[in-house]
Amino acid sequence: MAAARLPLELQDMIIESILDLDRSYLSLASLVCRDWRNRSYERGFSSIYFSSHSIPVFASFLENPFSRPAIFTRVRRLRILGGGETFIWSTSLLGDLVKLVHHLAQIGRISVLTLDNLNWAVLDPALAAILTDFRATERLYMHRIYFAHLGQFSDFVARFRFLRAFDLQSVEFAARSGWNIHLPLLTPYELGHCVSLDANNMTLSKRLTWFYPKCISLEQKRLSTVHGAQIFCDSSTGSDLLRNLGPLLTRLDIISESIAADENIASLDISTNFSIRHLHLASPARVLSMISWLPSLLARVKSLNLRTLHVSFAQSRQFHLDRSFLKHIAGILAEPQYQELEVIEFIASSARCGRLEDSVKTDIIRCIRSCLPSWDKRGILAFTFH
Repeated sequence: MAAARLPLELQDMIIESILDLDRSYLSLASLVCRDWRNRSYERGFSSIYFSSHSIPVFASFLENPFSRPAIFTRVRRLRILGGGETFIWSTSLLGDLVKLVHHLAQIGRISVLTLDNLNWAVLDPALAAILTDFRATERLYMHRIYFAHLGQFSDFVARFRFLRAFDLQSVEFAARSGWNIHLPLLTPYELGHCVSLDANNMTLSKRLTWFYPKCISLEQKRLSTVHGAQIFCDSSTGSDLLRNLGPLLTRLDIISESIAADENIASLDISTNFSIRHLHLASPARVLSMISWLPSLLARVKSLNLRTLHVSFAQSRQFHLDRSFLKHIAGILAEPQYQELEVIEFIASSARCGRLEDSVKTDIIRCIRSCLPSWDKRGILAFTFH
């Protein structure tokens, strides 16, 4: 009599329930039977990261004829974590990393690639070329990356032809000179925190905008145009960058971490970004009324497509002092460009006063609702306390 087998969907539900209790049960689940081993491996190795500690371990897996197909064919999301600008990679560590990345490129299933805290100058030149062989990569995240010059950065990212979204934060360049044409002087702040592009599956290939750092041939420009890229080399400020993006920009996150940036943020020109659907304005270390640039920036929003608005600020036990500021914000939100909003979320962090009592949180919510009564009646106000 043939042994009964549970449907794969039911097996998935059981494994998910086990892992919700404790992720350490993954290894035990993989020992139940062959089906469970395959399902467990899919969850255990769909996302991996390479660091100075994990690279030798994965390199040993690569040399094992059993673990090599069992593990690496299931990887869909890869994160490479460096040790910072001054970290020195050993020859053996870099060699193992190149072998691992090359093997994953041959399999061709990496859809999400994250590079974090890396100094490009000390990496093996072969590594960048192999990474751009990830043909299935649709999302690219680059955080805290140090390049020798702008050309390295642009040449690397421009090779990913099938990106649907990318996120750049704290991308820095040691040198900005030596080019034949005037280049955009994009600071890490402007590049990392002011602009984030995203698009759905159908439109990104037509909406990719790229700022190329050097003269390119007519043939290269033609090929870039075929893939939907628009090339700019004349942006010098955050406002210039936003104006060049124009209607291509659908999501904008502005995060202020110091008062020194207030003047620059307050003067940002977003008048041409009339396709913005998601807007996040944040200064999590300051109480709401101390975010001086918030009203002026909200007043310059022209997008009639705006659907979500998120405002982040520091919690306060004297939130009632922000009432007049809130009423001023409410007057701005009465403008036509805000009438299609589906969510207005107020995100309060505990950066200044520690964890608040529930009664204080209730007072904050009550104050906001009383200052925005029409939005409260529509049921689109949301509140988050960190």
